[in-house]
Amino acid sequence: MNYRKAELYSQTDASTAKEETIDIEIQDIISRIQLKYNSTNGSHACTGHPALQISSVKIVSGSEVLMQLSGQQIEAIMFYETGQPRAYELEYRNGVENRSVYDIYFGRKLYDPELAFDPTKFKNPQLKITHNKALGGSTPSASTLEVFADVFDEKKVTPSGYIMNKEHHSYAPSASAWERIELPADYPIRKLYLMGTVADKWWDNIFDKFKIQEENSKKVPLELDAYDVMSLNISKYGMYKEVIAACSYGVGTYSWYVTPHETVGIGAIGYGSGSNPYPVGETVGGYISMGTGAVIVWRALIEGPIPHGVIPFETGDPANIDDWWDLRNKGTCKFEVKATSSPGTLTAYLVAQQYRKY
Repeated sequence: MNYRKAELYSQTDASTAKEETIDIEIQDIISRIQLKYNSTNGSHACTGHPALQISSVKIVSGSEVLMQLSGQQIEAIMFYETGQPRAYELEYRNGVENRSVYDIYFGRKLYDPELAFDPTKFKNPQLKITHNKALGGSTPSASTLEVFADVFDEKKVTPSGYIMNKEHHSYAPSASAWERIELPADYPIRKLYLMGTVADKWWDNIFDKFKIQEENSKKVPLELDAYDVMSLNISKYGMYKEVIAACSYGVGTYSWYVTPHETVGIGAIGYGSGSNPYPVGETVGGYISMGTGAVIVWRALIEGPIPHGVIPFETGDPANIDDWWDLRNKGTCKFEVKATSSPGTLTAYLVAQQYRKY
């Protein structure tokens, strides 16, 4: 076959929080790495979004970082690159396994012959995964980790480089203040991803205005307010849809973590006797509140924009390598973000997606 799915790390107990180091020993060119993390819930009480269980995924070569994202950032980028949400439902029921798959693409699509990760170009590349089951799901009692790679097998390709996603900057927004972030100029930029989320805050009540400027504002390719940025991105990428499975473990109202920052649609159904669950209020910031008049198991289809509070900023045609923003022959270029007068307490992150040439 032209392609093969290789196992980089066989399923192993991951119940103890740690940073797992995995040597990338295969010589085949990698189009995608898939990380699978399963955790078995120990109660019905929601702890956190399952993506929080993976706080960092890095590929390193010695001290050089070749890729670095959190689980939440990976899930958001998966959606913006492929249009697909997470592979499994959000599972918050006691004794049931929550399954999360994190796809890391090195090309514009699976098996992109021009862009892929070639392990032979680096000295002793390693995958480092930091995990902690206690941070997500419903008080998990156990967890496992396994890693796969989709590689070119009989098909011989010579990629010119790979798409490198790396957390470039983090900061705590201050009221009405501008954050002026100098952008990396070592490799062309394909996209920038800004991440920020606060419970009970609409995304455009956290951020106010954006500007991308070149060479001390000699050129300003983008200058928009947050509502316009949000609206234009939703128009292009649409809504994030997922299924949540849970058990309201008492009569009353309970909250559950979801992927969309702002949930605009909830369709829920209960199983067995008792009243169906119903949304309580209009909740934003990565969670929903559901009420029931009985202890009941239920599922809901939800949809909304801005997964994990992440929005992309494109710097050219994402399909055309020659169209990506090359800063190497320019002066200082910056991504500038102004916070609202009341952004809340958060850490915001800027991810730079670059074309790393070999």
